[in-house]
Amino acid sequence: MLLVTILAVGAAIGLIISTTGVGGGVIVLPVLTYFFGMDALMAVATANLLSMLMKVTSSYMHFRLGNIPFKRALIVLGIMLPSTFLASIFVNYLGSLNEYQQQVEWGINALVVAAIVFSLFLFIQRMFFSLPTKTVNDSTELVPLNIRALLLPAISAGVVLGATGVGGGVVVLPLLLRYANLSIKQAIGTSIFTTTLLSGSSALAYMQDGHTDVHLALMLFLGSLISIPLSKWLLTRMPDRVFQYATLFLIICSAVMMLARLF
Repeated sequence: MLLVTILAVGAAIGLIISTTGVGGGVIVLPVLTYFFGMDALMAVATANLLSMLMKVTSSYMHFRLGNIPFKRALIVLGIMLPSTFLASIFVNYLGSLNEYQQQVEWGINALVVAAIVFSLFLFIQRMFFSLPTKTVNDSTELVPLNIRALLLPAISAGVVLGATGVGGGVVVLPLLLRYANLSIKQAIGTSIFTTTLLSGSSALAYMQDGHTDVHLALMLFLGSLISIPLSKWLLTRMPDRVFQYATLFLIICSAVMMLARLF
């Protein structure tokens, strides 16, 4: 594939990740599978590395915009990190065994579909059936965090992210909206920040057996840098509702694509 095309694909993925939090697994996995011909395990491994690289710059942008409540983000990160890393090691080990390769590929795709459907339910519930977030002096007032309610969903999200590469916009974002009570822009910023480190731990686990296409990940990352100015402009000019509908649309699209892949 031409270098210009790879950079353009990277720019489009970077724009989606920066403005919606969706992309690490939901957009990148289908792109790597359909456009670059990767099997499920290599796609997951490469998606985790690419997600980490792209989200470093996006995290800094959201930090500058004040979209990351760090105390809450670190709590979520501390709960999810162990399950993410252990799931990555387990899937990487199974994928290295010839007799389990087909089962691992089918299992990854099935888990992606299940995660997307559940997250779609959470997102729609939050978007259309929840009371609006309270605001004080035009800034979002954080509701006290219920760590006990957050614990099981966050651990489960870590397993999904580590095993499939899906996490940011599809699993972590609805989780933050539902259980951490953040606004849509805070949830996007926090999702990007936490999954930067989670994807990094998962990428390290997968790189041990050479499943990751490092060169392609770096090329797509360079392309994503092109979209940063446009992402920042959109985040400062567009209302929250636009990002909610954009995220909902991308989650639905990813569900359709991965269902087609599964069957």
